[in-house]
Amino acid sequence: MRWSVLAAALGLPSAPEAVREAEVTAITYDSRHVGEGAVFVAIPGAHQDGHQFVETALARGAVIAVVGHQPAGGDLDRLVVVGDVRAALAKLAATFYGRPSDSVPVVGVTGTDGKTTTTTMLQAALAATLGTVGSLSTVDFRIGEVIEPNLSWHTTLEAVEVQAMLRRMVDQGCQAVVLESTSHGLALQRVGEVRFAGAVYTSITRDHLDFHSTWEAYFEAKASLLERTVSTGGFAVLNLDDHRAYPSLLKRAGRRRMSYSANGVESAELWASQVMPEPAALVFTAHTPAGDARVRLATEGRWNVANALAAVGAGLLLDQPLPELVEGLGRFRPVAGRMERVELGQAFTVIVDYAHTPAALNLVLHDLRSMTPGRLWVVFGTPGERDVTNRPEMGRIASQVADQVVVSTDDSRSEDPEMIIDQIWAGAVEAGGVPEETLHRRADRDQAIRLAVSSAVPGDTVLLAGMGHEASMFGADGPRPWSDRAAAEEAIRDRLG
Repeated sequence: MRWSVLAAALGLPSAPEAVREAEVTAITYDSRHVGEGAVFVAIPGAHQDGHQFVETALARGAVIAVVGHQPAGGDLDRLVVVGDVRAALAKLAATFYGRPSDSVPVVGVTGTDGKTTTTTMLQAALAATLGTVGSLSTVDFRIGEVIEPNLSWHTTLEAVEVQAMLRRMVDQGCQAVVLESTSHGLALQRVGEVRFAGAVYTSITRDHLDFHSTWEAYFEAKASLLERTVSTGGFAVLNLDDHRAYPSLLKRAGRRRMSYSANGVESAELWASQVMPEPAALVFTAHTPAGDARVRLATEGRWNVANALAAVGAGLLLDQPLPELVEGLGRFRPVAGRMERVELGQAFTVIVDYAHTPAALNLVLHDLRSMTPGRLWVVFGTPGERDVTNRPEMGRIASQVADQVVVSTDDSRSEDPEMIIDQIWAGAVEAGGVPEETLHRRADRDQAIRLAVSSAVPGDTVLLAGMGHEASMFGADGPRPWSDRAAAEEAIRDRLG
C-alpha cells in the first residue's frame, strides 16, 4: 500500500513529497520490528516512549515516522506530526489491513470479571449455527477449532495486532468474531477503528484504578464500547443485576438491546430459573424472547449462568436460532485457569481460578463455600503496580469467607512482595484472621501452594486464585516461568508419594 493512501486515512492534506509514493510493507510501534518500508508510530508506553526510538526506526528502514511531537533530530521529510498518535495507529492499521471489521460482525465483550468466559461461550454458541467463528481473549485466539494461546500479556492487543488478527480471521472464513475488550484497550484506542456489531457487558465493579484513577473514569472507558456500537446501529446486551452500571448503560443503549438476569428478575428479556449445580457442570432454564431452553454447561460456578445468558442474548440479536445457540453452549469447555480442577486422585478438591479482583474473589469463595463440606483454603496475592486499594479489601474478603488463608505473591513487578503481603495482611487481620491459625503468609508462591495442599484433608477445597492461566510471574527482574496448575500438580504428587 502506498503511503499516500495511508496519509489520506489520517486526513493529511498531502504526504511529504519525499515519501508520497513509497510502498509501505508494515505498520509497527516497536522499533525492534522495523524493516524496509515500515511505518513507525511513536506511541507512549507505561515505561518507555516511542519518540525515543524514532531515529533508530528511520535508520532501520522506516519510510516514515508518525509522531505526536517533534523529537530531537530526525529527518523532517520523513516525520508526520499528529494530534493523537494512538488514534493514528488505529487508523493506519485498519486501513493497511483493509478494514476487516466491515466484512464480518464483531461483538465486543467488556466488564470487570467474566469477559474471557463470556467471549469463549459466545464463540462456541455462534459456531453451532454460523460455522467458523473467531475470538480474541485474555487466554487465547480461536479460529473455529484452532486455538492459539495469547502470549502477549495483553487481553486486548495493540491496534496493529487486532486488525491483523481480524484480517486473518476474515480471510480464513470466520462468519463472526468475538473480541474481549478491556478498559485499557478502549481508552488507548486499541480497538479504535473496529466496527462493532454489538456490545456485551458482564458487570462493572472496580479494577485498574491505578490507570483510570477513579471508578467514574473506568466506567466511562467501558461505556465507550457501547457508544461506538450504538453509533453504527449495533446492539447491546446489558446485565440487569449490575445495579450500579446498568441504569447509566441503559440510557446510552439504542433500541436494539436485551437485558439479562442470572438472579431470575423476570422483567429482563433473558432470565434464569431452576439453577442446579452438578459435579463439574451447571444446569439452568433460560427464559428468552425466542422461548425457554434448558441449558447445560460443562463448567462450575453459578456466575457462569450470567455469562451464558449474555452469550445467548448476543446470539439472538445476531438473528441466530435459540436451539442452535444452546447446543453450542453445550459444547463449551472451561477456559484454562477459570474454575479449573486439578485432579490427580487426591481426596480433596484443588481449583485454579483467575479471580483477581475483590468482586471475583468474593463470588468464587462464596460459591465454593456452599459446595465444600470441609475447610475452604485460599492461596492468593495481588499484583504490583496495580490498584493498591484492592489489597486490604481482598484480605478482608478472604478472611470472612475462607477457613484458611495463605497470603502469597502474584506479579509483584517492581514492588516489594513483602510490602504487598503486608497490605493484604492488614485487611485479613481486621476481618478476624488469626496469624498462624487461620492466616498464613508465604512469599514464595510454590511454598504457599505446598502449605495448603499438604494441610488439606478429605472434604477440603483449596482455591489457588489470581493467576489462573498465566504461564509466567513478573518480579523485579522481569518474567519467569510459572504455572499455578503445574505447582499444584507437583505438590499433590509429592503428597501422594
